[in-house]
Amino acid sequence: MSKIFLRQLIMLQNIPRFPKKLPTSTLRHILKGNGFEVTQRTIQRDLKSLSGVLPGLRVDEDKDIPGWSWSKETLVQDLPTMDGNMALTFQMVDHFLKNIFPPSVLNQLKPYFDSSKNILDAVDDHGYTHWQEKVRILPRTQALIPADIGEDVITVIYEALFKGRQVRGRYTTRSGDEVGYDLHPLGLIFRESVVYLVATIWNYRDPRHLALHRFKHCELLDEKLVSPEGFNLDDYIASGSFEYGEKEDETIKLKALFFDGAGHHLLETPLSEDQITSEPEDGELLVEATINDSAQIRWWLLGFGDGVEVLEPGDLREEFKEISESLLEIYQR
Repeated sequence: MSKIFLRQLIMLQNIPRFPKKLPTSTLRHILKGNGFEVTQRTIQRDLKSLSGVLPGLRVDEDKDIPGWSWSKETLVQDLPTMDGNMALTFQMVDHFLKNIFPPSVLNQLKPYFDSSKNILDAVDDHGYTHWQEKVRILPRTQALIPADIGEDVITVIYEALFKGRQVRGRYTTRSGDEVGYDLHPLGLIFRESVVYLVATIWNYRDPRHLALHRFKHCELLDEKLVSPEGFNLDDYIASGSFEYGEKEDETIKLKALFFDGAGHHLLETPLSEDQITSEPEDGELLVEATINDSAQIRWWLLGFGDGVEVLEPGDLREEFKEISESLLEIYQR
């Protein structure tokens, strides 16, 4: 994209309708904010040239506050351009978030992604073009290569969610068996490298979650989906139903002692709304919080190794004691 062409589009987009007007000094400031360093004389020359071919573009030669405007009679349509900030936003979405968009939406956004790249390449360097090199999103757990999802599968699932329709699919279970399901899709959950479909199966009313990459085939049905009464995706997640090894609707009062700064981040990012912390000894952090009883909390605690001691509940402490004994036995072989 020509720098001159883009610069002129940005100028025209910012010129107001009469009686408002914009002086060239303000236009120069706007252009500078979009990565274009030009003189007021250049702006004046551009606008004079453009006014010769664009009816309604006019200059008020008022000696106190001269400025440019569109006449009241001019039908000013939206001009097809975006500034540097908007272009950067599209590039960030393309880089970091495009996996959560349905294919049909991505197809519509592609021209914007392409245009935003051209714009960032065209504007003078205000850091825009290097911003992607300065931003990273890191997972809290071990990074895994995302599972492959069939393009036909994701397309059908998204269409079903948009249109409120049922889906028929072939699904491979963890044991390797392939089964057929008639599904009522209720929502999608993105968790690290895996995308899950929350749905009810056949005429059952209890929602389940299924990994999209395990679907071998999907087809859209004509029948409307039937959502369980009162279903809410946030409530489903908050209930603990989505946690591995879930014990639905069961919570525990965790009491754990962290050593040598291992749990210091919990002071800023607590485990729960009712979390209580104290420091019994120097270098120790005692944390008490009500949490869902799940395998996920166990994996999280085990990740601290000898940096944490589970004090309560008693059965969880006993469980960790048995794990520690098993580990000791393994490493003494």
